[in-house]
Amino acid sequence: MEIIKNFFLIFIPLILIESLSQFIILNKGEKRYSIVFRPFVNQIDYFTGTVEYEVNWDYKNNKMTPGKFKHKDISYVINSKGFRGKEFKEVKDKFRILSFGGSTTIGLESPENKTYPFQLEEILNQSFGGYEVINMGFGSKSLNFIKSLYINEAINYKPDIITIYSNRNSILYDGGFSRKKINLKILKTTTYLQENVMTYRLLVKIFNRFNDIAIENKNLKSPFNKKGISEDYLINGYKNTLLEIIEISKKNGIRVALIKQAYFIKPELQKIINDYTINELIKLFREEYFIKKFNLTVEENFWLILGTIINKNLDLLKDTNVIIIDPINKLIINKENFVDYLHLSPRGNSVLANEIYEKVFE
Repeated sequence: MEIIKNFFLIFIPLILIESLSQFIILNKGEKRYSIVFRPFVNQIDYFTGTVEYEVNWDYKNNKMTPGKFKHKDISYVINSKGFRGKEFKEVKDKFRILSFGGSTTIGLESPENKTYPFQLEEILNQSFGGYEVINMGFGSKSLNFIKSLYINEAINYKPDIITIYSNRNSILYDGGFSRKKINLKILKTTTYLQENVMTYRLLVKIFNRFNDIAIENKNLKSPFNKKGISEDYLINGYKNTLLEIIEISKKNGIRVALIKQAYFIKPELQKIINDYTINELIKLFREEYFIKKFNLTVEENFWLILGTIINKNLDLLKDTNVIIIDPINKLIINKENFVDYLHLSPRGNSVLANEIYEKVFE
């Protein structure tokens, strides 16, 4: 009887604290649900991201709901595991590649057989046979989401290689705070807690805020939110998240291919901007140098400069287990490779698939 009493004395306050944390998280606009409340959540909404498309988002599983959907005149299928494309076995019987990214990876503007993961699989099987490439792209999801998905689920599918194409969303959704690198020994635990225990998630947010104050971080102006983008995130935070993914991949014998993201915004400026260092670009961004000299809009300046900085981070991660893929020059040479300033057309997906093939397999 005493054991039961003591159990409830501990259990009830924990539930109350978790309930309060859940309320605060939801009140801040994050539709994340604690493992305690998730069984009772039935909320499924239409997904709205950079490009709106008719797919349901299941907040219980934090993934797309299986089924057949349509974007404009393009039909596509979400499989039983919540990813775009055909079903796949959990236990692999082929050389397996997982392609992580945002809306460009999922391929909003492309039929199923024209996304870059699908085209990469075709090229590999025509050349060698015995390959499968699984599309793990999610619209408007950042590198933090990719890391969580990878460590909590996808790594169990035993991939041989993973590819990551995440730049824009990481700036927009992760860039508000700097973040330190997590030790590999506790990485899986902390990642699980962040996704499933809202008290822990709230404490991490508070820690990040104080960490920003401690390093006297001055955020760069953003046309998309009042808080802006953490300078330290651009220099260290994004890179730290990738290092965590790289380390756990190396431990599990998985190679990592990091892909630089292309923006189709005044291509003639790309090479000029790319010649500057990260610190020089941050300084010039603060001075609005490219806005004044080249008549860029605030939005164009934001994506060109910060996108280039994030791409430059990849060059600092060269390792025996890491492959850096740079398709930018081949993509921006032709406007028909894009459907807008960011998303690739089927033709652009073909260029990217061939770049991955040539860099990784040839």
